[in-house]
Order: sequence, then structure tokens, then C-alpha cells
Amino acid sequence: MAQKAKNPPEPVKPAKLQANTAGAWKDVARFDVADEEACAGVMNAARDIGFHATHDVKFRVVRDDALNEPLMTWTKQDGWKEWRHAAA
Repeated sequence: MAQKAKNPPEPVKPAKLQANTAGAWKDVARFDVADEEACAGVMNAARDIGFHATHDVKFRVVRDDALNEPLMTWTKQDGWKEWRHAAA
């Protein structure tokens, strides 16, 4: 008898990895920013994809809520950086 896979626990700090290749941000994966192993794995995977991509790609980590507030951004030129709001 096959067992059903267990549902993962509710994320403590839900976030999404998003990619931008042509002007619009697209969801790639949801994960828990509070889970250091998951967070490092997602960000390292995005970095590896970005370095090997033959086209311009940007990534960002955003809160998984209605506002999609950016937490981190990645570009091939700068790598991962904390998001800073534009100066007013």
C-alpha cells in the first residue's frame, strides 16, 4: 500500500523566488525564508541558473503576500543584494 506524502509544514516566513527575463516578474518557487537550508538552496540554484543563462535574467526573493515586497535581488553583474527602497 502506497503512503501519501506528508504535507510540508506551514512556512514561518513565506516567500517566493521570481524571475524576470522580458520585463515582467514571474513566480518560480515558493519557500520558507526562515528555513536557512531551503533559502540557501533556492538562492544558490537561482544564482547557478543566472550565471549559465545565455540571455539576461534577473531574480528576486519577495514576501509571499499580496504586496510581493522585495527582500533580495540578483543580477549577473552584482550577485545577491538586499533590496533597498529608492530614496524619496
